[in-house]
Amino acid sequence: MPAIQRVPQQFVDSTDGVRIAVYEEGNREGPTVVLVHGFPDSHVLWDGVVPLLAERFRVIRYDNRGVGLSSVPKPVSAYTMARFADDFAAVIGEMCPGRPVHVLAHDWGSVGMWEYLKRPGASDRVASFTSVSGPSQDQLVEYIFGGLRRPWRPRTFARALSQALRFTYMALLSIPLLAPLFLRLTLSIPALRRNAVDNIPVDQIHHSPDLARDAARSVKTYRANYFRSFSRRREPIHVVDVPVQLIVNTEDQYVRPYGYDDTAQRMLALAAHQPGFLGVETAHEDVGITVSYWADEASIAIFCSAAVPSVA
Repeated sequence: MPAIQRVPQQFVDSTDGVRIAVYEEGNREGPTVVLVHGFPDSHVLWDGVVPLLAERFRVIRYDNRGVGLSSVPKPVSAYTMARFADDFAAVIGEMCPGRPVHVLAHDWGSVGMWEYLKRPGASDRVASFTSVSGPSQDQLVEYIFGGLRRPWRPRTFARALSQALRFTYMALLSIPLLAPLFLRLTLSIPALRRNAVDNIPVDQIHHSPDLARDAARSVKTYRANYFRSFSRRREPIHVVDVPVQLIVNTEDQYVRPYGYDDTAQRMLALAAHQPGFLGVETAHEDVGITVSYWADEASIAIFCSAAVPSVA
């Protein structure tokens, strides 16, 4: 579906001077929900979602660095997940000072949110976090290394090895010059763009007309994070104390559902000490596995009172 061209309501400066294009829509009196896209998308990804939220929520979305009308920093180091977390912090600091927000994030946008939630005070700024096909980088790497350290457990070892091998495509997308050229060429072909999203109906595809350009510019995200995630010193996994809903695409060929096992187990461990665990369920094929952990029953009630009912 052709993207609607719009001018950003404003620009927000991140900590390193990168300018982030921000778009605001919906009910200004309602709870705020921030939509964070992944690669190779832009804020346009959410064009089909915003109308479902706009009546009840104040909706804020933005173009990640390197995409759309946001700045395109040159250094690879400008695309680490820490920088993505900085951008989110800058956006909510400017648009929602002193007020917590709900967050819906996808892909690398979700990975950046997991990074933000490690920071002191994050639970004061984020009321709830819904992650769609976006694992915690730390937890996923720990799952891989933890499995590879246990060859005497064949199933665990095989799954960890399989998940590690599925990430080798990131090494290819980390090749300077060739990766941007490849993306610019392939994503300029409509049939290949359709194939990249599993040929879902055209009216459900929301791509910017600059998708190929945006992908070529922001592909540095892979080089900035792939090798870094496997080479940096392992630290204790941070316990996220923000209400989380994790939606897993069971058909994802790159992050398999079992790659989230460690995350689910951590949520279950938290739930043993809290009354607010909503459970683990396998939903419709298009949605996948949903794992929800909430800090307490009051949080569940507040979220449900503001949530938009879904139709099965």
